Amino acid sequence: MRPVLTAAVFAVFAIPAGDAFAAADVAATPAQRAAAIAATLAQAKELGADKRCPDDYRAAEAANNAAVGCVAGGGDCDGTLAAAELAAARALGRIRFIEDLRSARHDWQEAAVRYDRLVGRIATVAGLAIDPELVGEAAGRRVLADLDREMTALRIRADSLEAVNRGFGAWVEGGRAAQDSTIAELRRELTAARHALWESQLRAGVAEADLSAVASRETLVEDREAEVRRLGQLFTPQEGLVWLTPDGDVRVRLTGLKFASGNAWLNPKYDPLLDKAAEAIRRFPDLAPVVEGHTDDTGPRAANQKLSLARAQAVAAALAKRLDAPAASLSALGMGPDQPVAPNATEEGKALNRRIELVLKAARDGN
Repeated sequence: MRPVLTAAVFAVFAIPAGDAFAAADVAATPAQRAAAIAATLAQAKELGADKRCPDDYRAAEAANNAAVGCVAGGGDCDGTLAAAELAAARALGRIRFIEDLRSARHDWQEAAVRYDRLVGRIATVAGLAIDPELVGEAAGRRVLADLDREMTALRIRADSLEAVNRGFGAWVEGGRAAQDSTIAELRRELTAARHALWESQLRAGVAEADLSAVASRETLVEDREAEVRRLGQLFTPQEGLVWLTPDGDVRVRLTGLKFASGNAWLNPKYDPLLDKAAEAIRRFPDLAPVVEGHTDDTGPRAANQKLSLARAQAVAAALAKRLDAPAASLSALGMGPDQPVAPNATEEGKALNRRIELVLKAARDGN
């Protein structure tokens, strides 16, 4: 029978611990362990875990609060601290994984190689051999099929041992107490077989979920980037810039749209450009449109914020009319001078900062 692979399984599927745990010592005091947990949680938040993987981050925060309370109370906190260390490490590992996927989204060959490495690691832990000619989803499906066969064999073995165990139990009840040691050994073997079956099921479930999540994310990002490139071809460089943000939002900077100084009136000559902006909204029906108005830092901040909002509202109303939608269906925000894209020290920089941006916002986790 294949040996139980508990340590190896968790070595593959464990999420990397935070840097604060790298030099952890079993002799560390509860206060030192609590400080290391807080450092790992802070590192995860700095990378954006509270926004990009909020469930993991909230779980880590709750575990950290429980650990802090336990240490402050002076009780036996080993179990509470261990749970908090694991939760913090998971949150940090998750956001690192997300950041890694995002940073590699333009290199599909690298993503495919990483996918194949993940399949290879799973196969190694499970003691399976992969046909070297298989790559990508085909290799992943082959590993899942082999794991399924392994689980079936373990079920058959467990059922067989169960039957033998029942037979020996009846034999003992008939007066064959001398077989107690054999029965005990068979029961231990049955327990080991059940445990191996459970681990095999766990490996198969985690492997399938990981492979599916990676494939789905890569497909979604690739499709979105292709659509953004097509949208960019709709605008000339003088009319607008289009790009995809790390959060999955599509931004259209309407560089060709200008307002008179201190005015929010839309000149009809910009109608063709607004038609293209409306088309951008139509191409992404699953994203929420928001119009942002921006100014330079000349004059009072409050006046700039009010002017930027009035201009954003004028553009939002014009777009809603083209989409046959209620004006309230497009949000308008006045950002004032708070988000410059160039230094305000020169006239050229100020001109770049006076702008309208159409943001097609993707849904965030938890929203």
